[in-house]
Amino acid sequence: MSRDFRIVKSCRICKSSRLYRFLDLGSMPIANNFRKKEELGKKEPKYDLACAYCENCGLVQLSSVVNPEVMFKDYLYIPSTSKVMMNNFTSLVYQAHLDKNLDDSSVVVDIGSNDGSLLSLFKAYECRVVGIDPAENIAKVAELNGIPTETAFFDSSLAKRIRKKYGQADVVTATNVIAHIDDLYEVFKGVDNLLARDGIFITEFPYLVDLIDKLEFDTIYHEHLSYFALKPWKYIAEKCGFEICGLRRLQVHGGSIRLTHRRKSSKNPVKKTLDYFLNIEEQKKLSDKRTYKEFSQRVKDLKKSLTSLITFLKQDGNRIVGYGAAAKGNVLTNFFNIGKDKLDYIVDSTPYKQGLFTPGMHIPVYAESRLQRDMPDYALILAWNFANEIMEKQGSYKAKGGKFIIPIPEVRII
Repeated sequence: MSRDFRIVKSCRICKSSRLYRFLDLGSMPIANNFRKKEELGKKEPKYDLACAYCENCGLVQLSSVVNPEVMFKDYLYIPSTSKVMMNNFTSLVYQAHLDKNLDDSSVVVDIGSNDGSLLSLFKAYECRVVGIDPAENIAKVAELNGIPTETAFFDSSLAKRIRKKYGQADVVTATNVIAHIDDLYEVFKGVDNLLARDGIFITEFPYLVDLIDKLEFDTIYHEHLSYFALKPWKYIAEKCGFEICGLRRLQVHGGSIRLTHRRKSSKNPVKKTLDYFLNIEEQKKLSDKRTYKEFSQRVKDLKKSLTSLITFLKQDGNRIVGYGAAAKGNVLTNFFNIGKDKLDYIVDSTPYKQGLFTPGMHIPVYAESRLQRDMPDYALILAWNFANEIMEKQGSYKAKGGKFIIPIPEVRII
């Protein structure tokens, strides 16, 4: 990519130019590009953020693509601080073990391996593990934790090098990273190069059905290029010589789907399950443009509801802070124009984010411990996908009179 971004003129799966633009969130900073104090006076890059629905294959995708070098070389999201995410990883690893009977001869490769949290669980089965992640800061953490990591973007050339160095992979995983990748055909080509003949490829990504049903508009940001229903994903998987042989819906990230793939065979054991999910997508009218037009209107209604509540609470003398300096929270605060005049600060469990300022709104981020020291009247849970975990962790804050505001899918005070 020769510049910082490009406009999408055709679908990344079927190449159709019939793209229906249905949600425009305006000009936005990169959602995970937190600012240091000395950077606050400097110009902050912003890019168009809008969605489009492919009328041919059904893929929902961003209408522009930001250069991944801008977004991923220095990355501040890590899953290991969340009990929910680690529990989810544990279930994935156990599933892979049942499928492949993993042992010390098994090779597992994780695309988008982050700090090595998932691979560390595979090591419990004595597997040989290899991580792939372009974020230099996070890859260093993984290496320190004993996870060999290739600091690079995944493609077929890298896949060949890893296969030569470590051998064929029995399992390739890609959790919450597929949506970040522009060239999906190159992903499948790389996996095909890397995977043993009887190997499996396990992916997880947020499910479009949940995004629409639960109004999860704030999961739409520059890192997430695609928003998958099963129908378009099944199409590209089969076109690339793979089939889905396992499917499971998950609660993580507001509703996700875990798919296990293998190379095509004569008989698919989960055909009835796939047909069931495809029927659900038809019932949800994911192939109807009006579904996406209505979604956009619901986002506008939510904006009015939340901003009216916050304005009322502030006028009544209440102190409000944010909880969770998540990328989704940065989308919400920017699009809803919720700045430092509304939220005094945000608390977060990730040490890398503490002491920084959120992109766009420049709200300061502090450690979670500040919440109970200050006892603000309300905490707006921006990381709403971890709301139950957060409220359980902060039970004493609530017991002392603190209240939580959950913004998605509708505004609630708890």
